[in-house]
Amino acid sequence: MKIRSSLIASTLAVSAFSGLASAEGPVSANIALTSDYVWRGTSQTDSNPAIQGGFDYAHESGVYVGVWGSNVDFGDDANIELDLYVGFSNELSNGFSYDVGFIHYDYPGESDSDFDEIYLGVGYGFFSAKVSHDPENDNTYWEAGADFELPQGFGLGLHVGYNDPDSGDEATDWKIGISKSLVGLDFELAYTDTDINDDDLSDERVIFTVSKSF
Repeated sequence: MKIRSSLIASTLAVSAFSGLASAEGPVSANIALTSDYVWRGTSQTDSNPAIQGGFDYAHESGVYVGVWGSNVDFGDDANIELDLYVGFSNELSNGFSYDVGFIHYDYPGESDSDFDEIYLGVGYGFFSAKVSHDPENDNTYWEAGADFELPQGFGLGLHVGYNDPDSGDEATDWKIGISKSLVGLDFELAYTDTDINDDDLSDERVIFTVSKSF
């Protein structure tokens, strides 16, 4: 009941906030239902569905702050993940963009799992790249992606990531997704996999997600 009630409360909060998001340009909200919450190639919900949502405030200067949440299942006391972030993004006249910021991953009920990252992302046209670093655990994650427009309003998204920890095994993950907007909703069907061989939660899987932005 704890998970369910928390998710219902989060969903209602995001839904209520959508009215403000529509009225105030700098404010936006999002909500999603996915068949599996996969982060960097590994399921965060023990291969089960997730309800997710959050909201952002973006100032015209490029400064932004936001919060995002999802249910999780690691087999411990953590039921919810809350991400709190602040950053600065800008797009230059030549089409080049960049994004730098800080994010805190919070797991209420299991504070030992909390951690922070600083990140730097760049983009140009359909291509993007990003590096995230966890200074406390000396862990770095490198990723690159490409997004293409397809006929009939479909989209193709490609992603590859490489996790480089100070201790432990390195890992590579990849994802390919097909997306389509219909009746005011965004749909994505994705395939993801990693080169991790001894973890069922990192095996290949197909994920279906329905989301809405306000």
